[in-house]
Amino acid sequence: MRIGRPIVTVVVLLVTAGALGALYAVPPAAPTPTEAPPPLALEVREATRADTVIPVYSQGRVRASRHIPLSMEVSGRVVEADQALADGGRVSAGQVLLRLDPEPFDLAVTHRLNDVQTAQLHLARTRAQASVARGRNSTSTPLARHEPQLQEAQGRLASARAGLREARRQREQATLRAPFDGALEAVKVETGQHLQAGQTLARLYGLATVEVRLPVRDDWLALLGIDPGDPASLAPVEVRLRGRFAGRDGEWPARVVRREGGVNRNRMAYLIVAVDNEEQSLPLEPGVFVSAELRGPPLSGVAVLPRAARAGDEAVWVVDEDGRVHRRTVSILHSDADHLYVEKAPEQPLVLADGRHLLEGMRITPRTAADGVAHADAHPDARADGETP
Repeated sequence: MRIGRPIVTVVVLLVTAGALGALYAVPPAAPTPTEAPPPLALEVREATRADTVIPVYSQGRVRASRHIPLSMEVSGRVVEADQALADGGRVSAGQVLLRLDPEPFDLAVTHRLNDVQTAQLHLARTRAQASVARGRNSTSTPLARHEPQLQEAQGRLASARAGLREARRQREQATLRAPFDGALEAVKVETGQHLQAGQTLARLYGLATVEVRLPVRDDWLALLGIDPGDPASLAPVEVRLRGRFAGRDGEWPARVVRREGGVNRNRMAYLIVAVDNEEQSLPLEPGVFVSAELRGPPLSGVAVLPRAARAGDEAVWVVDEDGRVHRRTVSILHSDADHLYVEKAPEQPLVLADGRHLLEGMRITPRTAADGVAHADAHPDARADGETP
């Protein structure tokens, strides 16, 4: 048994050495060659320059262009109130909204009328006395000729007449009328209530013309042709508002009526645009949220590029004759959800990378729209630069 173990060990070593020798004697098979993957196929387009209108987009809420508090200039008790004097009530210009108790005002007019008649009688007597005094002695003093007395009587009559006009004016002010067409809100008055002069009773806002305050970037003013020192440059700007109101999608033409001075800390300016509701099939009301498209005069030499060609903040991708991509720096005037507006477009074809990570000098297979390659100019969720949420 002791002699058998060395023999088994030797046999195992010989078998192992033979197996290793066979492995080294037979070379391994060469790997099967594989074909290199084809270059990435991307759509390319040529850039063209033309006179281009660059649209800019903004949004805001509709507000009334006229909005005033209603109050009485005199105090008194309400004896009559119109049914329209309520929140949401629609009123017309000149419509009577409420009346105060007229008796105190009629009494004041009667007193003032009596003062006028008394002053007239006093003036007539003074004139008669002055006439007699002048006939007696024309060389006497002014006091003897009743000249100061006559001036006092004339002043007394003028004061009485002014008091009568004021009493009549207060009697008219005991009736509250709507100053213009509109709707009421925050109404705080009831029949029988005693009102103090100057007390706010309601607020009236006009509906014939409404406004929207639109934020725009400071550098967009140049795209719209707006000169801060020339208010006339606002008129050529075309504005189109879009939104949903009363369960309907609407579109409303508007006009820029003024620009708020200065810019805020975010370099935003504000344009006020107005909509004439009388010309609309779906009139706008305050509180409706709308988006706006503003278009200025055309700019010459501007190239409109697909947004998918963008390769960073101020660069685009181009392809050379060998099918290799390169990054080119451009001056981007403006960008929106679909397009780039550049001042000087590259001469080489643009590569629509559409957000793909490309490397400088990598080879691609250029494809055109005619080759049947469908392509979207921008991501569906892309938003205009500077658009406020």
